Amino acid sequence: MADADERYTSHRQLTVEDFEQLARDRGLPVRSARKNGLVAARPATVDTPVATQWNGEETRNTARTGDMIVTSLDAAGAPLIDGAGNKNVYVIEKPRFAELYEAVGQDGLDGPIHRAVGSVRCIKLKQGFDIVAPWGERQIADSGYLIANG
Repeated sequence: MADADERYTSHRQLTVEDFEQLARDRGLPVRSARKNGLVAARPATVDTPVATQWNGEETRNTARTGDMIVTSLDAAGAPLIDGAGNKNVYVIEKPRFAELYEAVGQDGLDGPIHRAVGSVRCIKLKQGFDIVAPWGERQIADSGYLIANG
């Protein structure tokens, strides 16, 4: 069994099987958590470049016609803004968006507001992790929850 207090590192994207094996190896309980985040979302009407900037990190993507351009919101429905004044904006393919969110019947500045649906499984890693996130970039945390979303 691996040491439960050792930082977890992976140089490839994790599978659900990797997540389950990590929990077993470290003797960590797997918890279920209900999603509750809010987003504003609008469909791209033409192919649209989208730069996601958050606390100095930047990714670029292209929303294809019909994909959703999404802005993360706080619990009050205001856009999440980083220390440099950037909104947390990103792209989700339209079919996937319909699986992840439902409309709440209100409009925001960046489009109709939606709430996350479903639940995720998670394990708490006290010493953190350094992994390749599902979107292909490194995700590093000093401590926190590793989430299996699928």
